[in-house]
Amino acid sequence: MALEMVLSPLISVAVKKSADALVEQFCRMWRMDENRKTLRRHLLAVQEKIEDAQERAVGSPAMKEWMQELEAAAQEAVDVLDEFQYEALRSEAISQQPKASSKVIKGFFTHENPFIFRDKMSKKLTKVLCTIGKIISEMNTFNLTPRGPPTITIDRQTQSSVMESDIIGREHEKEEIIREVLNPQRERNIISVLAVIGMGGLGKTTLVQLVFNDKRVKEHFQLTLWVCVSTDFNVINIVKSIIQVASGNASTSDNKEVLQHELRKKLDKKRYLLVLDDVWNDDERDKWEELKMLLCSAAGAGSVIIVTTRNESVALIMEAFPKHNLAILTNEDSWKLFEKRAFSAWDGKQTEEHREIGKTIAHKCGGLPLVVNAMGGLMGTKKELSAWHEILKSRVWDELQSKNVLFILKLSYDHLPSDMKQCFAFCAIFPQDYEIEIEKLIQLWIANDFIPTDGSMENLEKKGRSIFNELLHRSFFQNVKKEETYGFSKITCQMHDLMHDLARKIVGNKCFTILKSNSSESVQEEVHHLSAQYIDEIRGFNNIFKQFPNIRTCLIDRTLYYEPRKKNSYLKSCSLRALKYQFRNNIPKEIGYMKHLRYLDLSASFFTILPETINKFYNLQTLILSKTEIQELPSKMRYMINLRHLFLDGCSKLQCMPIGLGQLKYLQTLTKYVLNSSKGGNIRELSQLNLLSGYISLSGLESIRDKEDAQIANLAKKTNLYSLELKWDETSNEGGTTNSKPILEALIPHDKLKYLHINGYSGSGFPKWLMEVPIIRNLKKLKLQQCINCAELPPVWLLSFLEDLHIEKMDNLISIVGSTGKHVEGNKSLIIFRVLKELTISDLPNLESWHEEDFGSVAFPELKTLSIIDCPKLKSIPTHVPSLEDCHIKKMNNLISIVGSTCKHVEESKSLITFRALKELTLSRLPNLESWHKEGSESVDFPELKSLIIKHCPKLKSVPTRVPLLASLKVSNCSEIKLRQISHLPILSKLSIALENMPNRELDAFRPPKTLEKLKMHGYENIYPLEEEEKQLISCQTNPVLRELEITRSNCFFSCGPGPSKEVALKFWKYFAAVEDLAITDCDNLVLWPKEELRNLECLKRLYIWNCSNLTGALIVQQQASPLGDSSSLTVTLPQSLPHLEYLDINNCPELVQIPVVCSESLKNLEIAKCPKLNIEEMLAHVITNPTELEELSIDGSIHWRVWPDNMEHLPSLEILNIENCPGIESFPPGLHLPSLERLNIENCPGIESFPPGLHLPSLERLNITNCPGIESFPLRLQQRLPSLQYLRIVHCPALERRCRSGGDYCHLISRIPDKRIGTYKSKGKSFLKNLPCIRGS
Repeated sequence: MALEMVLSPLISVAVKKSADALVEQFCRMWRMDENRKTLRRHLLAVQEKIEDAQERAVGSPAMKEWMQELEAAAQEAVDVLDEFQYEALRSEAISQQPKASSKVIKGFFTHENPFIFRDKMSKKLTKVLCTIGKIISEMNTFNLTPRGPPTITIDRQTQSSVMESDIIGREHEKEEIIREVLNPQRERNIISVLAVIGMGGLGKTTLVQLVFNDKRVKEHFQLTLWVCVSTDFNVINIVKSIIQVASGNASTSDNKEVLQHELRKKLDKKRYLLVLDDVWNDDERDKWEELKMLLCSAAGAGSVIIVTTRNESVALIMEAFPKHNLAILTNEDSWKLFEKRAFSAWDGKQTEEHREIGKTIAHKCGGLPLVVNAMGGLMGTKKELSAWHEILKSRVWDELQSKNVLFILKLSYDHLPSDMKQCFAFCAIFPQDYEIEIEKLIQLWIANDFIPTDGSMENLEKKGRSIFNELLHRSFFQNVKKEETYGFSKITCQMHDLMHDLARKIVGNKCFTILKSNSSESVQEEVHHLSAQYIDEIRGFNNIFKQFPNIRTCLIDRTLYYEPRKKNSYLKSCSLRALKYQFRNNIPKEIGYMKHLRYLDLSASFFTILPETINKFYNLQTLILSKTEIQELPSKMRYMINLRHLFLDGCSKLQCMPIGLGQLKYLQTLTKYVLNSSKGGNIRELSQLNLLSGYISLSGLESIRDKEDAQIANLAKKTNLYSLELKWDETSNEGGTTNSKPILEALIPHDKLKYLHINGYSGSGFPKWLMEVPIIRNLKKLKLQQCINCAELPPVWLLSFLEDLHIEKMDNLISIVGSTGKHVEGNKSLIIFRVLKELTISDLPNLESWHEEDFGSVAFPELKTLSIIDCPKLKSIPTHVPSLEDCHIKKMNNLISIVGSTCKHVEESKSLITFRALKELTLSRLPNLESWHKEGSESVDFPELKSLIIKHCPKLKSVPTRVPLLASLKVSNCSEIKLRQISHLPILSKLSIALENMPNRELDAFRPPKTLEKLKMHGYENIYPLEEEEKQLISCQTNPVLRELEITRSNCFFSCGPGPSKEVALKFWKYFAAVEDLAITDCDNLVLWPKEELRNLECLKRLYIWNCSNLTGALIVQQQASPLGDSSSLTVTLPQSLPHLEYLDINNCPELVQIPVVCSESLKNLEIAKCPKLNIEEMLAHVITNPTELEELSIDGSIHWRVWPDNMEHLPSLEILNIENCPGIESFPPGLHLPSLERLNIENCPGIESFPPGLHLPSLERLNITNCPGIESFPLRLQQRLPSLQYLRIVHCPALERRCRSGGDYCHLISRIPDKRIGTYKSKGKSFLKNLPCIRGS
């Protein structure tokens, strides 16, 4: 049950709806106005006394039960009044339609007989009146006192930029943790763990955020990652979160091996800092050990994990050292923080008595920053001393002595206005630690009538933002983050877990989140607002409303299938206000029954059209169709008169807009507008939409034939738009349409625009408003794309706020600074882009210079990122870039040296140019680049450079020498760069060198730098170890930190026979003794099994051998009669040389006949593919002679394999078994018992006709059988396992498919499997096991 009930906002909404002009007019027309007036009087009577009732309900079960009845009746009254309002809007919409279509609305929404409708609504209204009448009678027995709502004045003006207060009292702890994190001793370990421990509200997360964002920490670690763990310590989910944070892309796999390889690829042995925030797994040591193993496999030496937790036992399980037990704030620091929060907006007007009471309250907060912040935010809204005394004397302070922090936080909640209370409590719908998108949250508040209104619809969002900012100021929300993509601004926030607990206690089960760990069965009737991350309990769209009959908000993230039903009574009766749902196919027309709907989010769905019934959503305020496949919008959207937000961003297939969209007078968001002269979407429609705000993309501008139409659109009056994209179709550029310039001239925006993107403009020059400063003076980002006929840029260097400039495909552009530079005052030869932070110039075939004057130059004092791509005539790059951190140069055919004659205005000496801030540099496809400086490589200094990529620069003779921090180097197809020089780089940790498809180069020498951790070599034949190193090989045999080695087409590491070349090749392998991951690919010299090469690799854990066409695996061959008849079987038994080998993957080695190392007891994963001469039966028998730790086994493409070995029972740990493309195999061993097997995949094995009768797979979760037509049935024990499967796929197995389909023998067995695919599979993709990547990177 909810901790308390706040009904006054609901009653206020009902009162306002009962007086709505449309409702009044409609009820009068249908002769129900007397009942409406009676209902209004009843509601007003309740409204007078509801405040007293809410206060008395806290300690009175009878009053609380009465209020529950009142809430249900009030909700029903609102629904009935909404129906009246809906019918009034529908009648108004019908009256606006042509007569031919308004006589009868046939089909799905046929208008009822007016007498039937009147009778139905009269009964509903009478029922509500009767219910509320009884409630009022009971109310009179409580002797409630009439009182108005409490007056709470908010004197402070809030805005969206409100941020958290500065941290007070944690400076010492911050420095102590940073000192531990940066301790050089940690370099001795791969990973070390620190823990920050403390009770909720102490500020653990905030403190670690300070550490995480400290400049020293950012510079020390190559990668910093933040993952919120919360209560569910799920290893797979944590790893997926780390991958997403590291790469920006979410992993779709749940396979641990796949995730491990993805993790290793993304983290790439970098030294990283990982924060695991809010960990609770105090009894799950095994899970931590599993996660730690995965993290160690991907970590560079010196990586650190910081854990925040409330439980010291968590720190013990994670072996954290040191453990920082966070202390409470001192009284002095508590007062400083309270004072900052409470009096920041008082302008010094607080009295001494305010301060004395404030100090007492601050001391009572128990040194908890969260409580201090919340109380400071509360007291800042109250200036009367009486209110301060009242709160000081509150009994809730006694609860702090028993560590019940929630009661203290509830004190802050109790002093919120009623509308703010319900807005905050609604957020219990979100899972803990969820990132809430603020604008969407406000739209959900509006959809549920939580935002008070005076009858006007215009300022609801503004009021919503004010409420949010006030809640933020009072610490009900935190961690506000702003993400900006081009044109879009997304602001998110989170709730502290204690605040989330408070919200959950306040609302009880009215707001419910379905997680894997909880069930909704016992609370379904109570739920009003539902969110679901995992939806296994709800099977089908209709079932949501069957299971939750009183639901008003439904937010479902996971993709579902729509399962049509013959009866739709649940949809007809639902009172849903907000729905988020992802459809996998077209949306059913029955969705139109949801007449109460205000918020509909269908983003990322797969439908192509919306049903026309959506036109009847007259109450809909927000429609989100982002990233869908939609091609056309419903034709009569103009009747959706309450629509305020229409999101169409990412709808690349949208062809046109419906006619009459300009009639939507409340429309504020329209992210995409497609003009199409033949299908609709006239630019004139925008003329009246002056409330539009945020971002809009206007595409299809070539359809505008008249300048007057563009003028009527009146973009200049849409002053709330901050981002504008103007897009012509690319094909319109081919002929150079004649009206592009006048059209663009007419589309003049207002002068407050922040982002402007012009794409496909074919005019001969830009219009006047774009070539002069006043209109574009506030631009922060400008993107000019495919303006092929323009020869001159706007005066972008004069824009005081421009931070991002992108110029692409402007064929006629010759110089960046053109004739408009005449307007520059002072030194015209030096143009300064004063605040530009990001510059991209791309596909400019005629660009020759940065400045049109021969001796002109440009400077970019704040530039952080520079990309120059495909500018073949440009001869130089700017050198006055003191802040440049990331530089990408590609396809500059005329570039001869990085620093040339353009450095005359640079402060440094001409003989030494310093790129003092540059951290990442990429040089690609520069055919004439010869040097770093015209005076030599020693003349360019890169003191901060950490990553350097050089590709296809055939004339460049060296890498830079002044690179003290260079950690990552990739050199590809640069035949003049000597390996000898690379060998001496001081702290290099990652090296990739390649000569692809190039002739043999002259002899070179190489030694891995001593700090190297990862090495890739491709295409090297004529190299040998450095001479000076050869003398030290006896005393220094290994590179101690080199963990990953990939050798591709580099035969210098192998020799076909004895002799000097063999000895030289073996010397290289003495460097590699610490290697854990080894990949050998396309090495033709590898014929015999590389026993001597691998002899010293005692640390090796993973071995990949791919595409080695001459590898036989032989060492000492004894020829015997082969069971295959045409190849040799090798009987030699080899000594164990790889004691720690865990993963062996051999692929496409057609001559391979034996694998000598498969007897390794440590082997966990064995994959063999496309090795047709390998005797699989003999190999498997060798693998499983003794009980083994093998967890995954995959055999693919063994055409001669027919029989399994007899001792399969020796695989007790096998979890995944994958058999593909083995036509000769006929069956599994009888009585096969694999107790740990979770995934079984059988593909393209037509010889298998059945499973053995005794097959026992008690742990099976995923089963895939593809193209095995001989299999007709499951054995009994497997049938018993079917209901427990999570995934079943049966494709191209006709008999088995029939038994699994509706009416078949197995239909009832598989009905509860969450994810199943029976038949009709056409994908050419590989099985889930074959997607496992090896360490071979791109």
